[in-house]
Order: sequence, then C-alpha cells, then structure tokens
Amino acid sequence: MKEVLKKIMAEFWDRKPEYIQRRRVPEDLIKGKHSFVIIGPRRAGKSYTIYEMRDMLPNDFIYVNFEDERLAEFTNKDFDLILEAYHEMREEKPIIFLDEIQNVDNWARFIRRLADGGYKVVTTGSNSKMLSKEIAEKLGGRFPEVDIHPLDFAEFLKFKGIQIKKEHFYSKERFKIKKYFNEYLSYGGFPEISTLSKKESKIKLLRSYFNLVFYRDLMTRKDLKNAPALRFIIKKLREGIGNVLTPRSIYASLKNAGIHVGPNTVEGYIDYLEEAFLVIPCQPFAKSVLKQERRKRYFIDNGYIKILEVKEDKNLLLENLVFTELLKKGKKTNFHQGKRECDFIIDGTEALQVTYELTEGNEKREIDGLLEAMEAYNIKKGRIITYDQEKEIQKNGKKIHITPVWKWCLSL
Repeated sequence: MKEVLKKIMAEFWDRKPEYIQRRRVPEDLIKGKHSFVIIGPRRAGKSYTIYEMRDMLPNDFIYVNFEDERLAEFTNKDFDLILEAYHEMREEKPIIFLDEIQNVDNWARFIRRLADGGYKVVTTGSNSKMLSKEIAEKLGGRFPEVDIHPLDFAEFLKFKGIQIKKEHFYSKERFKIKKYFNEYLSYGGFPEISTLSKKESKIKLLRSYFNLVFYRDLMTRKDLKNAPALRFIIKKLREGIGNVLTPRSIYASLKNAGIHVGPNTVEGYIDYLEEAFLVIPCQPFAKSVLKQERRKRYFIDNGYIKILEVKEDKNLLLENLVFTELLKKGKKTNFHQGKRECDFIIDGTEALQVTYELTEGNEKREIDGLLEAMEAYNIKKGRIITYDQEKEIQKNGKKIHITPVWKWCLSL
C-alpha cells in the first residue's frame, strides 16, 4: 500500500492540468493556517479546485484521491502510511489534500490528529450530511466548510470565453449571451459538460454522472435493495419541482404504481438523495417546525432534469435554475405558502416569483402571491423573473420588477 501511495503522490507532483480559475475558496483560507473541508456534488470541480489552490501556494503537497481504484483496499488502519510514504521521498512539511475522504471510515479522527500536529489539511467529499455531521461531532467546528457547486451562469460564460461587461446587456453581445443561456438552462453547469458542443455528448456524460451517483453512492454505498423504488422517487421529485411533496404523498404514489416499499424507507431514500447532492431541499419561510417539514426539492443541476424528462417543461427548468443560482451565490432561500404562494423568499428581504412568461392568464396569480409574501414579512423588494420580459409594475403602492432571467443571473 505504501508503494501505491508514493506513486499517487508523485503523479500529483508531475501533473499540470489545464483549468479555468473559479476562485471559489476564500484566499485567506487558502493562504492561512486553517484546515478546511470542501463539500459538493460529484463532478462539480472539487478536484480542480485543489489544483488551483496548489498553484497559488509555495508549499510542498501530499495528494491522495480515495476514488483511485488502486486504493480499493485502503482502510483507516492505513492512514499513517500516507505520511510515511511522503517522508520516504521528501523532507518538507506538506499541505495535505485528501480527495473524496468519505470513502474511508473514521477519517475525521485522522485529519484532526494531523491538524493537532500542525499540518494544514484540505479534504473534499460528496456526501453533504455525513461530512457536516463528522465536522460538527468529531472536529468540533474547527474545520470550516466550503461549498463547490456546478458553474453559475457568469462562470459558465467564462468557460465559453466571455467576460461580462455592463455594456453587454445592451450591445449585440447580448444575443450570444442569450444563446448560451439556453444551453445553460437545458444542460446545466457541470464544468466538463460546458466544454462539449454536441447535445448527444452532453447527454451521454450527464447520464454517466447520474449513474455514478445512483449506483455507487446510493445503491452500493448505502446498500439499498429497491432500485425501482429509488428511480420512481427520483421521477416523482422531478415531476414535482416547485411543489411541496411529502414522503407520505410519494409513498401513496408508489403504492398506486404497485411498487411495494414502506413509508419509512421512502423517507430514508429521500434523505439519501439529499446526502448525495442529487436534490436540495427548500423550506418554507416559517417559524413553525411543522410547517418547515413541508419542503420543496430541487435538483442540483438542470442537466439531471434534462436526462429524466419526457417532455420539456420550461417553467420547471426555469424555477429549478433560479433556485440553484441562489444556492451557488450563498443566498438563504425559502418559499412562502399561505392563501397564495410565492416561489422564493431570499435572505428574508426579497420576494421572488418565477414564470417563463407573464401572460394575461397568470399575471394576477403571480402578482397576488408576491404581494401576499411581501406584506406577510414586511418585504419591500418584489421581483418576477421571466425568460425575456422586462418592465416595472406598480401595485398596491409597491413596485414590482419584471426581469429577464439571464440578466438577473448576471446581476446577483
């Protein structure tokens, strides 16, 4: 095992991958003494973030990726071999990068021991709840968490070679931006997907991402026994984007479909989907614990919706994209459900509705829901995000901004 670790470390020292800087980790964390944990979905760019940090620092490094098949037999008893292997090759005190650390049991005790010994340790993982629990319980909150998500729209344009300037909102460059937005809306923001030009190639790669999460992270690692039930739950969550779906309602749908599984299992499967960053919950803006259990759930990336859809639903795609864009910007996002509904309450200071097109048929519903939320929480800012409409509406003494989604994404 020690010789394998030496090879993995040496390969990292030699490797010079090309990448586009994203600057998702605060510079003071990178250059300071603090150890920290990077959390996010698979293929969102966590490993390339490590290369980006490496190239910003003068230190020597250890890098071990626990997804490497050569480490299939690695256990927590082998942790001490990492430093032994390094010091048989080099003498400096290194910064230690441990990629996809959740694959090894009792990892938290090891990195705490390293940190106590004066090492700077950066770990990454693709399991949200397990990592957060370990950080809180075993690391005593000493390791800050940094979230890495798929590209936001501004980053997506950067990967396409476009640096946004304010005049682009008005010049002919906006037509190119809107063209790329359509691609982003349909196929999402996973970095590698953004570099592909053919739709067929995007779909194939997205399916491989989905299958990796489905089979490795869920069916195998969680030892789940009912693949048809899990697929059905994912399908129902996709159909229900933007709506409150309780585990009990999904259980009833499974029962009607002739898929036999208990209600507790349904709840557990939904929790696992959240842990694996496939879906992200959104709670109501309410103090009541009972009301907070009534959650909406959105997919981490529109690309997953694309491979699961039977017929394209542009309203559904747009609402999912707006939620994930808010997530990537670190906004606290809830929803309002009273006599009427409002899609999102942002940081408690702005009410937001999302509709692909504002029409005579839906304008009253969208505005009434927005006004109810604004009055309920004393919110002054109201906005309706559409695909390409732009104007202002005065209603009940309140100003409501109608904003094209591509402009909104670039103004967040």
